[in-house]
Amino acid sequence: MESNKKTSFIKGAAILTVAGLICKVIGVLIRIFAVRILTEEGMYFYEKVFPTYSWLLIISSSGLPTAISRMVAERAATGNYDGAKRVFRRSLLLLLLIGLVTSAIMFFGADWIGSVLLQAKNGIAYSLMALAPALLFVSLLCAYRGYLQGLQRMTGTSVSQLAEQVFKFIFGLILAAYLSRRYQNTEYRYAAGAAGLLLGVTISEILALIVMIVFYLRTRKDYKALIEDPDPHAKILGPMLVIAIPITLGASILPLANMLDSSMIEQLLLKAGFTKEAAELSYTSLCTYVRSIINLPATLTVGISMSIVPAISAARVRQDRSDMQHLSLLSLKIAMAIGIPCAVGLSVLAGPVIKFLYMRGDPKFFDALAIAEPLMHVAAFTVIFISLVQTATGALQGAGKHWLPMIFLLIGGVTKIVVNLVFIPMKEINILGAVFSNLACFGIAGILDTIALLRVTGAKLNVLDTFLKPIAASVLMGGAAWGVQWLLSRLSIFQGSVTSRIATLFAILVAVAVYAVCTVLFAMFTREELAYIPGGRKLARFARR
Repeated sequence: MESNKKTSFIKGAAILTVAGLICKVIGVLIRIFAVRILTEEGMYFYEKVFPTYSWLLIISSSGLPTAISRMVAERAATGNYDGAKRVFRRSLLLLLLIGLVTSAIMFFGADWIGSVLLQAKNGIAYSLMALAPALLFVSLLCAYRGYLQGLQRMTGTSVSQLAEQVFKFIFGLILAAYLSRRYQNTEYRYAAGAAGLLLGVTISEILALIVMIVFYLRTRKDYKALIEDPDPHAKILGPMLVIAIPITLGASILPLANMLDSSMIEQLLLKAGFTKEAAELSYTSLCTYVRSIINLPATLTVGISMSIVPAISAARVRQDRSDMQHLSLLSLKIAMAIGIPCAVGLSVLAGPVIKFLYMRGDPKFFDALAIAEPLMHVAAFTVIFISLVQTATGALQGAGKHWLPMIFLLIGGVTKIVVNLVFIPMKEINILGAVFSNLACFGIAGILDTIALLRVTGAKLNVLDTFLKPIAASVLMGGAAWGVQWLLSRLSIFQGSVTSRIATLFAILVAVAVYAVCTVLFAMFTREELAYIPGGRKLARFARR
């Protein structure tokens, strides 16, 4: 029985992780083509608008889906599927209302948000208005995703996420190119192109919602009640909000801090002696070329975070403390086995990775690269702490400790603002201060989350297996990747645009191979743990040989 529960958790995490990774790859491709269409001037509007969208989206996309997932999982654990469906119906109405309100705020308040809150260039309102309707459709999506995740049916979520990114790629880029050309000879060329890209986001959310509804209808008949709902008139929204509010408040802290970043960083760079143009380029370089890449490996642990909530919630309902401990430790172990090598790899291959994804002949790219590469060397290590925050937060939420992650992230968010204020105005540090602030934010939150999780579940963390072995393997991997990249870059055949990308790809493949071998040699996972990981049984047989 315990094996089935762990396998279900890992399978769900694997489905979401693979889908999330593919989505992020498509997201990076969108940015690659978007930069070519819009250039840094157009991406300025895109990067300015998204923090506001993300903050308004938090209301519907963070706490409530987690609450739905947990409440559905608790009822499903006892066979009360009628109660689970009642949770879904009530939550759908609530999210419909939230989506309508947040969309209206962003659409009708676009001028004020752009000019006063974001202090952005003229034309930013068009981007805000193009993106505003997406808030409604994502809200409805979250109700369906939370319900199916509570039943540990992750395929619908994964397929809808993939569809969302594919539609965004198609419609966003087409509209960006069309509007950029149409307004090519006007002052709104870049603003119009960015608005087209963001309108593609709205269209993609509508189509993704349709995909999700199809999955819901297909699975609706699979869950017939095993027991009669013991309390068919029990309150739903009250308990749901008790779970959702602290999660939402916690999740809103970082987007709110990023909103402040979007106006604060430029102003602080001006204090450091930057010109307006240099400040805008530095901010765009940080967001487009550094944070977008940093978020790519972080996706690998999002699936763990989303799957761990219903899995631990169900174990808590069964009062199975041992299962809670095993699930918590296994999720942390997987998160570090992913996060640490990704951080080291991105730091070692910072410049080559940025050029591999974004390189073009435009001189502005090389100006941006000169800013982004040193930032990436340091920012890459944020991945480790983001992995800790995502995984430990999901486990704590599943264990019923919703307020703790919020408090810890609040401490991290306040630290982030303080570090920004102290370091960015320093001429010798400038934009690097924004990287320090992110490291401080996630570092504090991740460490506190992990300590709290161990205390709540009573689990005993094996530091050697969870941290030291991945660190040792990652150092060896990083050394191999750097050596291969350095050697190939010295050969004349790898000096071209295409061949330099081949050299970087080869270095990455060597890094993956070295880390995989180290994983086996260092016995990073036990045979029992490998059995729960897709493909792990074959790896266990190879390790025994």
